[in-house]
Amino acid sequence: MKIGQLHQLLNPAMQHKPGKSKGVGPNIHLGADSYAGDKSKLAAKLLDDKLAEALGIEKPAKEKKDKPLFDFEAIVKNVLDFVQGAVKKAKVDGKKGDELRSMLDDARKGVMQGIDEATDELKGMGVFNDEIEDGIEKSREGIFKGLEDFEKELFEPEQPKTFAVSAAQFASLSNKAEYSFTTAEGDEVTISFSDAYAQSSAASAQQRGDKFGAAYSTNQTHEVNFSISVNGELNADEQKAINEMMKDIRDVSDSFFAGEYDNAFELAKSLKLDSEHITNFNMDLRQSKTSAAITQYQQSNPMKEIEKLFAPLDKRLTDLHEQAGSLGIDSQLPDMMAWMNEGQARLSEFLDYATSFFDKLSELHKTTTDKLS
Repeated sequence: MKIGQLHQLLNPAMQHKPGKSKGVGPNIHLGADSYAGDKSKLAAKLLDDKLAEALGIEKPAKEKKDKPLFDFEAIVKNVLDFVQGAVKKAKVDGKKGDELRSMLDDARKGVMQGIDEATDELKGMGVFNDEIEDGIEKSREGIFKGLEDFEKELFEPEQPKTFAVSAAQFASLSNKAEYSFTTAEGDEVTISFSDAYAQSSAASAQQRGDKFGAAYSTNQTHEVNFSISVNGELNADEQKAINEMMKDIRDVSDSFFAGEYDNAFELAKSLKLDSEHITNFNMDLRQSKTSAAITQYQQSNPMKEIEKLFAPLDKRLTDLHEQAGSLGIDSQLPDMMAWMNEGQARLSEFLDYATSFFDKLSELHKTTTDKLS
């Protein structure tokens, strides 16, 4: 098929003959129209016209004036719209693969013919420069890339594209241990602790033709169990109390290692206070003791802030101490906490504070008991 016949497929009344222009090309008058003095626009218009002439594209009567200096994108679009429209119409009219490929080959030849003619004419006019050369090259690249993509789409579309990707992972951790102690009444108690954690996740993606789908799911389970065996006369209520105490130890441990009290400990470090100083101060405040030192502390904003930040932790530790005390195992609390949190990075800091706090509570309890006796 001849280059000029592409246009005849869309407009049979148009009788355009291929080949070089014989006076029917663009009529450029330097200094006489809107392109005079603007080499880039002149070059773009000339290239556009030469491509239209080579391919048989019927140009509209009026051009838009608000364009970039070298609107290569508009040139590319103009050529691709025309060629694709002509080829698609030929396919609808019954043209087969070889004939359609021939049309695309003729289009490529027409593009090169138009580019060569425009380049020669611009050089002859003395307006050819690096900017214009770059614009022409971008036009050529855009047109040929568009024709290549269109050809692939034209001859490789029938098989729908399908793919499927899936991935899954599963992780689990189970830590079982036993802790034994003897109550004040002489009962031997063994606590079995099971901390089981499992996480699974899965992802999949698939495409069929233009339809695409993806899915992702994740599941986590965390189960903490305690079982108690007794060699002695520990009744059901006491066993229940131990189990509840163990869960409370777990809760306060989790909150600590999750960072809930980080601000409190960071402030204590900045004030160079150790656990014994903090617990003594907080206990003194709560017991409403009066002394020059306490009065000074009460007037010190950092120390008042310390007491406020540690208050939630102290409350939970106090409850634990009371639970353990009712069972006669308050002295066992630090060891239980160490056993349940073995391997934690900040375990020593946690135990140091808890032990100091428990010691202070025991001391206060002993002092109160002595006064009452």
